[in-house]
Amino acid sequence: MDKTAFWKLLDGLDTEDAAAELAARLEELEPVEIADFQRHFDEAHARAYNWSLWGAASLMEGGCSDDGFADFRYGLISRGQKVYDSALADPDSLADLLDEEDFLSNEEFGYVAGQVYQSITDEEIPHSDDPPALEPSGEEWDFDDMDLNAEKLPKLTAKFGD
Repeated sequence: MDKTAFWKLLDGLDTEDAAAELAARLEELEPVEIADFQRHFDEAHARAYNWSLWGAASLMEGGCSDDGFADFRYGLISRGQKVYDSALADPDSLADLLDEEDFLSNEEFGYVAGQVYQSITDEEIPHSDDPPALEPSGEEWDFDDMDLNAEKLPKLTAKFGD
């Protein structure tokens, strides 16, 4: 499976039922394809590990722990390539792409491929041997500082900041 096929599997998922819809799509694939999907998923999740997106998550969700940020990135991937690529290029674009009622975090979505793989093979899905990054990329800042948030993420601060 290449990246195009990976993103195609994520096209048009219902935001409320994304995990179940993805599970149904993955159940149609061979185990090796599900493992490939997981590899691309892990890569996308790792690429989104940056301070600017964490700032966006903090604004949109009224604060964001490290576990919460992992769930935020799962949800970001669930929204498909257009939202994902836009958010990576400019996290502030999420203000234009999502409504105030949208909740992006989706912990369940992060485990779908592994659960489907295990149900088919009775084995755990293979993961990369590469160690995860210890720190997000980019420049860290105090997400509680609304002046800094307004400077770095003006649209999100205007839409979600208090």
